[in-house]
Amino acid sequence: MIKIPVDEIRLGITIIKTDKPWLNLSFFNKPVTDLKIIDILKNYGVKEVYIQSDEIAEDFFGLNKQLKNEIVQQAEKLDITKYTTTLKEIDELKSLHERAKKITKQLYLDARAGKSIDTEMAQKIVDTFVDSCFKKPHLVVTLSRLKSFDDYTFVHSLNVGVLSIVLGKRYGLDVVGLKNLGMGALLHDIGKMKVPDKILNKPGKLTDEEFEIMKKHPVYGYEMLKNDKNIHEDSLSAIYLHHERADGSGYPLGLREAKIPLSAKIVSIVDVYDAITSKRVYHDALIPPKALQLLFSWSEKHFNKILVKFFMEIIGIYPVGTLVLLDTGELAIVFEQSKDDPTRPKVLVITDERRKMKEPYLFDLKKYNLITKKPYKSIIAPLDSRKLNIDTNKIMDKFLIKAKQGVLA
Repeated sequence: MIKIPVDEIRLGITIIKTDKPWLNLSFFNKPVTDLKIIDILKNYGVKEVYIQSDEIAEDFFGLNKQLKNEIVQQAEKLDITKYTTTLKEIDELKSLHERAKKITKQLYLDARAGKSIDTEMAQKIVDTFVDSCFKKPHLVVTLSRLKSFDDYTFVHSLNVGVLSIVLGKRYGLDVVGLKNLGMGALLHDIGKMKVPDKILNKPGKLTDEEFEIMKKHPVYGYEMLKNDKNIHEDSLSAIYLHHERADGSGYPLGLREAKIPLSAKIVSIVDVYDAITSKRVYHDALIPPKALQLLFSWSEKHFNKILVKFFMEIIGIYPVGTLVLLDTGELAIVFEQSKDDPTRPKVLVITDERRKMKEPYLFDLKKYNLITKKPYKSIIAPLDSRKLNIDTNKIMDKFLIKAKQGVLA
């Protein structure tokens, strides 16, 4: 069970009990079907209720109401959702990501083999994404949902590069600044190629001695690239200092926030976000809302709070690829963010009201009944797709393939 404020009760959740132990009402232990119960509970003086945590992702309720409102208000000002995604654009996006992943993988493998790193090729990748960031920023953000368990290091580095560029643009960096930031972000973990495989790929917790070796990877990366004419000082700062923390608890230098360069501050946030939303041998992936909640709780102590808020605006309340529960009882996958209301994205509905899998179809949550003026469907909360054994990436990929064959041919 988890505890939430009475005002955050939503359709579909199951109330177990309240902060009034003596209170036992008929709608307890049943899915909420009418929000009028909020007033009923308030009449009894109820301020908090306990709900089931296995069905509804508790992570959604971890973001306080004020913060959620801030994210919605700020996201509406961004250009990140003002475009309409076409199936052709998404298909091109996947091809671009695959090419970039192959190049990134080769860059890292060259570093492992002791070969010189082709920074000119790395810059071409960065330039492509900087250009895309200005033309189609929403597609660039969508890239971050493309994960790979087997090629984690390479896909992680690419995702950190992509999202760092978007965050840098939100902060106000110019094109040159974004390219320097992107280069450092793409190569931020290049030094890990000098860490022994038995430590880098260890499935369990590192020993203190092993962790000390792992902590050297920013130094290794800096040493590899410090004399490269294609690497700017800002790029080197991101590579060398992305594990520094605002309170001075980071490494390798233990710098406090005032002395940490902007590029390193940005990459540190994105690095942690992508890491905790990726499945690894030693930990499961967190759903995006939970990851954002943790980032926010760590801001000021570990990260710059303003940059964290900017990042949350960019990712959105319901990132593309998030599994959500609708008030109809159906399950859906967030397909495209809305330019008008981040809480009402376009979704891919994948089950019926009884949660039986069905042929997926797109539905715009902004659609409403002209008579009642109420939306046809609404999101109740995000869910953990792993717990429900639903592969959202696979479902979206299959849908796109079918759509391409039937629509884009």
